[in-house]
Amino acid sequence: MTDTGKWNFVDHFGADPKGLVDAAHLLQSAVTTICAAGGGTLVIPPGRYLVHSTGTVVPDTGNLTVIAYGAHIVRSDTSAIDTLWGGGFSHNGYNGASNISIRGGLWDGGANNPLHLDMFAFCSAENILYEDLVVDNIPDWHAIEFHGVRNGTARNCVFKGFKATTPTRFFSEAVEVQEAPDGTHCVDIVVDGCSADGYGALVGTHTATFPGRFHDGIRVVNNRITRAKNYGIRAQNWRNAVISNNILADCNSGIQVQVDPSAQYQSWFWSQTEDIVIANNVLTRMGLENQPGQGPRYAAIGVYGMSDTPLENVVVSGNIIRDWASANGIVLQYVHEGVVTGNVVKYSRGRDGTGILFASCSGGTATGNNIRYAGSGIAGAEVSAGNRISLP
Repeated sequence: MTDTGKWNFVDHFGADPKGLVDAAHLLQSAVTTICAAGGGTLVIPPGRYLVHSTGTVVPDTGNLTVIAYGAHIVRSDTSAIDTLWGGGFSHNGYNGASNISIRGGLWDGGANNPLHLDMFAFCSAENILYEDLVVDNIPDWHAIEFHGVRNGTARNCVFKGFKATTPTRFFSEAVEVQEAPDGTHCVDIVVDGCSADGYGALVGTHTATFPGRFHDGIRVVNNRITRAKNYGIRAQNWRNAVISNNILADCNSGIQVQVDPSAQYQSWFWSQTEDIVIANNVLTRMGLENQPGQGPRYAAIGVYGMSDTPLENVVVSGNIIRDWASANGIVLQYVHEGVVTGNVVKYSRGRDGTGILFASCSGGTATGNNIRYAGSGIAGAEVSAGNRISLP
């Protein structure tokens, strides 16, 4: 261990900063050495570093910080394993490699890689931070995977260059929130101040196999999402969640909250997603041009429960939806005591969509919304007051 608790990737481990020699084994050696010493910081100085031959596993002891401002870390066009990951996929609870911080750097999955790749994946872990990263050229999978993580943050990161090398992978999220193999779910995940262009979604969950369990305390705030091929934000099996102050433009669709209808076990349908706030987001040009794999969606903002157990306590407030090709602007379906207030919903394509729809809901309230140039205004609300509706 150095006197300062910091190791330099070039000076201490001999990595080539010109990118002429594969440094994958040196990155593994550096991470292993630092974690074995009880933890510390690996500084990857400015330069270009090839990490072609293999990915890097962080030992279970964790306690690792990587600082890579000005560094360009490049995978090969034949890499098909995570660049930096924790081996917690066989663990229970949150006892995998933890206390990991990765700051700065351009992390490159390979411009012509036809395979599949995660850049970062930690499972059954806690205290995982990604900050100020640029992640480029991810084939098929994800930039970041939170698998059964407690206290995970992605802040001020840029995600670009996604390519679905498998046509059916158009839904892949830049940041995936997922359960661990033992059923441990994510708790206190924050995605703040990030941008994603051309992914399936910036952040979301796309599978669920453990009935009656939830990702709890998810906050998706202050992000910019463009050209999402699926939903900009997809919240499946989330509760106590806030989705606010995001800007979405030119996406296939906007924000979805849903019980996963493709869960492996049918008993999944008896669980709930609840206590959700969707507030102060700006969604423009939703579904005007179909992204690969899907046509326009049912709603620009959609909250979908199940008939036997409706979602509860959902607030959709202060959002702006402008130019949308879905059947509806905002939909609540099988939601108990949902509140839709203070939203602006304008310019349905063809002027045939419904601005706000409550379908099979109980206790639905719509107040103070402004709906213009749609086929119809508000349908199905039990309490509707103070709305301004101007139809063609």
